[in-house]
Amino acid sequence: MEHIGTIELTRDDQAPRLAREAVTGWVGRSHPARDTLILAASELVTNAVVHADHGHGRHWLLIHLARASDLFRLAVTDPGTALSAPHHVPLQIPRLDRNAEQGRGLAIVAALSRGRWGSHLLLPHSRHRVVWCYLDAQPSESDIELLYSAAMCNEPASPTT
Repeated sequence: MEHIGTIELTRDDQAPRLAREAVTGWVGRSHPARDTLILAASELVTNAVVHADHGHGRHWLLIHLARASDLFRLAVTDPGTALSAPHHVPLQIPRLDRNAEQGRGLAIVAALSRGRWGSHLLLPHSRHRVVWCYLDAQPSESDIELLYSAAMCNEPASPTT
């Protein structure tokens, strides 16, 4: 994979906006995957801001973007938490409120990435957590429509054939 960019941000309410700006700077405004990348980055960063433990030296997060020929790997590393860990979210969540402002981030990332996402601890004895996803590098307009529809309806997106 080719390294595209890495940025360290402060975990605060400005981090999602700064993440979107960084991703746009790395891939450009006209890249076909830009909108998918910035939505996924915004959701992963928001999760890190909200859910990672706070305290001295724990107000940071890292965003890393890399590219292979047909996909991007977007990863967000945060200080982690002692009490919980991200987990795979079923895409068929019954009666999920589409107007909800919380609780949909990982389901959206799962849909946009076609289920190609996960998390792990950075080091065995570290609580630092990496949440990553793979996103199509050259989605067509129909791919984008399908992915966004799946993300908003919490339905699985079909793989590109």
